[in-house]
Amino acid sequence: MPGQVAPNNSLATEPAQANLSFVLQEIENVSFEDRPIVPPKPGQVQVNIRQTGLCASDCHYVHHGRIGDFVVRKPMVLGHESSGIVTAVGEAVTTHKVGDRVALEPGVPCRSCHVCLNGDYNQCADLEFAATPPHDGTLCTYYNIQSAFAHHVPDSMSLEQASLMEPLSVAVYSAAMRGQVKAMENVLVFGAGPIGLLNAAVCKAYSAKRVVVVDVVDSKLQFAQEFCATSTFKPSLPNDGETKIDSATRNAQDLIKSLGDDVAARDGFDLVLECTGAEPCIQMGIQALRPKGRFVQVGMGRSQVEFPITRVCVKEINVTGSFRYGPGTYKTSINLVSTGLIDVTKMVTHRFLFKDAIKAFDVTTKGVGEDGKTAIKVQISQGEAKQ
Repeated sequence: MPGQVAPNNSLATEPAQANLSFVLQEIENVSFEDRPIVPPKPGQVQVNIRQTGLCASDCHYVHHGRIGDFVVRKPMVLGHESSGIVTAVGEAVTTHKVGDRVALEPGVPCRSCHVCLNGDYNQCADLEFAATPPHDGTLCTYYNIQSAFAHHVPDSMSLEQASLMEPLSVAVYSAAMRGQVKAMENVLVFGAGPIGLLNAAVCKAYSAKRVVVVDVVDSKLQFAQEFCATSTFKPSLPNDGETKIDSATRNAQDLIKSLGDDVAARDGFDLVLECTGAEPCIQMGIQALRPKGRFVQVGMGRSQVEFPITRVCVKEINVTGSFRYGPGTYKTSINLVSTGLIDVTKMVTHRFLFKDAIKAFDVTTKGVGEDGKTAIKVQISQGEAKQ
């Protein structure tokens, strides 16, 4: 039987007595299942999930049944951006107690292999990531996880905010750790989806001088301007007879010229965070960097693209990849939000109850709600009081 929730958690409902779960049965086939409530193993905590944010990867599994080599071969619970209340603790857990409010880090590594011991646990070959086949996700009533990956959040933080620590940690890792953003730098971010917006927000929180967001959707650019960007840019389509690289170069030059000031004087941006995976954005990003600038590939698209390698060599550009998050990113993310440097709730455009999860997925997939508004971040509530 699940433990009782502490009285000071500001929740509207007590823990449910069943483990209702939102399950991908097969491609284009999702349904609710009542699954067993499993006691936490030694070292684990049991969490009553209260908030879950939807990610594009969740929808991709629904409609395609796979992402790269990860193929859904059996029914799988969806979701991985979650927060909740600890309802039980396993043997030997001394860091948590029933009633603790936590943000879940959904990727649990082995913690014993060479890469884990080296601090690079996001590269662990045996990492178990929620809602990545064959592992079930967090869009359920009760979820068990290793206690070290259930991060305490302050009382001032809502559980909606806490669930957004997952995508924010992605941005902290790519912008601050991989990109090494510094105060007074000029940063160019490609993509005005959740990850791009949060990368831009992290750069602004780290005192970047200029944070420019690039996208091709006007409503997303407007949202970015209101959320965190100092300015935005919509690249034009290739001219007749213009090659892809030439088009990318022209757009990069047009952007730099339009900004003038220190960006033009330095022949480009200090840091580019590419959050789309789209070939034209990758090409434009490389062209927009100053000599010895830094390029971080965050978004994943096609496995192979045409890449301007000559410019990388001649301009001595530093190119790096970024995958999920690493040690310390959750702690940093929680601090950024709890101190008011980033307001993640502004990014939430649509909210649904758990019973309406199918509608939530539909809005995320379409990118627009029934209200006609562009969907940036869609949240599913499983019992938290209205904030």
